[in-house]
Amino acid sequence: MRSTTSAILAVAIGVSTLAGCGAARRDSSEAHWWRWETSKDQPRPNLSQQYGIAEKPERSALLDSKSFNLNHPEVSDYVARYQTELRGFYGRALERSGLYVPRIEPILEKEGIPPAFAYLPLIESGFRTQAVSPARAVGLWQFIPDTGRRYGLRIDGFVDERRDPVKSTHAAARYLKDLYSMFGDWHLSLAAYNTGEGRISRILNTSEADDFWEMSERGYLFRETRNYVPGFLAALRIAAAPEVYGFNPSNREPEEYEVVHVNQLCPLSKVAEWCGTSTDTIKELNPALHRGLVPPTGYHVRVPKGTKSAFESVYARLSAKELAAIERSALPPVVARKRCTRRAGRTVCSPANKTVVANRAAGSNKTVVTNKSRSTAKTQGNKAVRNKGKVQVVQANSKIRTASTSRKATQVASNSKRTRRAVD
Repeated sequence: MRSTTSAILAVAIGVSTLAGCGAARRDSSEAHWWRWETSKDQPRPNLSQQYGIAEKPERSALLDSKSFNLNHPEVSDYVARYQTELRGFYGRALERSGLYVPRIEPILEKEGIPPAFAYLPLIESGFRTQAVSPARAVGLWQFIPDTGRRYGLRIDGFVDERRDPVKSTHAAARYLKDLYSMFGDWHLSLAAYNTGEGRISRILNTSEADDFWEMSERGYLFRETRNYVPGFLAALRIAAAPEVYGFNPSNREPEEYEVVHVNQLCPLSKVAEWCGTSTDTIKELNPALHRGLVPPTGYHVRVPKGTKSAFESVYARLSAKELAAIERSALPPVVARKRCTRRAGRTVCSPANKTVVANRAAGSNKTVVTNKSRSTAKTQGNKAVRNKGKVQVVQANSKIRTASTSRKATQVASNSKRTRRAVD
């Protein structure tokens, strides 16, 4: 059994189990157990302090990959799987790795993480920035929303920086560094990255298993986590010498880019037009802008190298009126919903007859109601004609009834006069 400090740790984690950034390995109650308000000015919480563990000085000095067991039998089994049943997946992911690994490795080294972890996105997402898991984990590093925000990533309706390969790598490096400071072992850190540091801490303090391989053999881990660590080590082993295992090394290279600042709501298609490039190119360089729009508060946008001057030249000449027009056209109109009421046990819905468009001029929160659409106007015109015809029929019937009533009154008066004459 472990020390008294470990016993205190077991109590600290009793309320929750998971906070990692994996796929469907945790249920909904565990996926959002750690909720912190984070901002750029607020330091992220220390995992060791959160769990009541004293961070050992030697742990921060051992940020290397010498303890990786690349020759474990389970690793060899996964190497064989990558060469057979998973060959297609691994080959495509390895080909895409050339776009990202050259940029990921320097970031990891700067944070003190072994550069070998640059291949962790290979098993997390297949090096696809748009990858989304059933647990809402997104991006190369598969962050769930809570963990992403905890490590400073912006996630809202316009921006999801979990998809940004550079910003998400900085967050992942800090997270891995915290995990290693907590466990002092890369195998356990990898397992915690997949299933959550809470679960690994609980296993360490409620069982006699001291390392990942023992946890795996005793069945303390989910099957996905049992496969996760040997799967990564096998991917690392092949990536070191792909030709030896029958794979071709990636010949793709990351595209060079420059950064410009757009300070208003704007479609990326306009940015591409001003840069003289394609919209797809701008979207590939800015996967975090998942709606294809620069947010209303502005954002730093990546553009192909050599196009920054062209963009700035065009953008500086735009008038306030032109910029306001771009903002108004950036989002599609929002059609007003039908109004439904309950009448005599029945639900009656009146059709929407107006199109509401938000006025997106700078500093305006007003709502403008535009003219009715052509199809709606045509439908209402037909209804008006029919209603007019009904009104004309009703008026004609009214005239007939009035005339009939007048004739009856005249006849009654005439009969009354004859009666009086006869009496006289």
